[in-house]
Amino acid sequence: MGNTIVNCPSVPNGGGGGGRGGQLSTYLTLHQIHQIQDTWDLIKDDLGKLGIIVFMRFFETEPDVKSLFPKIVRMNNENQLEWEIDKDMLQKHAISVMEGLGAAVESLDESDFLNNVMVSIGQTHVKRHIKPQMLKRLWPSLNHGLKESLGEKYTKEVNEAWKKLYMYICYHMKRGMENPDMDLEGYSVYADR
Repeated sequence: MGNTIVNCPSVPNGGGGGGRGGQLSTYLTLHQIHQIQDTWDLIKDDLGKLGIIVFMRFFETEPDVKSLFPKIVRMNNENQLEWEIDKDMLQKHAISVMEGLGAAVESLDESDFLNNVMVSIGQTHVKRHIKPQMLKRLWPSLNHGLKESLGEKYTKEVNEAWKKLYMYICYHMKRGMENPDMDLEGYSVYADR
């Protein structure tokens, strides 16, 4: 169910926030927005658990990304091929990422604000040497975490809504990554995350 890698949409010429492709209504129906918000309500109280599931799966299925998390994943001094995971740091990072996802879910009715938050988060990822094409690699792990957390409530229809939201998030994070100096008109409150 929806475990394929998501291709994040390309940024249209100009990369502006408005217009076709930049607004949530071009990605999600009102029904899909409600599905996302309803299922988020079921899991939002345990973001640590969801985040750990997502990132442990991510490190398992995409082992090369471990090097991008030097504060969380450290090389074992005895054997360069093995890694140690700092569970406390992982949990802090996982909660932070899930809070970002939560901010997106809670802002689904405010496209401009949501777009700016996602652009800002994308800008911070440039500083961490994350490339836009890497965003799509997280979807299978997020999908796995949502499926684990929601169980039978994670239907095919709900999966499709979350997948579309993730594509939308990718689109705007990619805008931020490709335009790290873009002025966000006061919405950079998330830039320090």
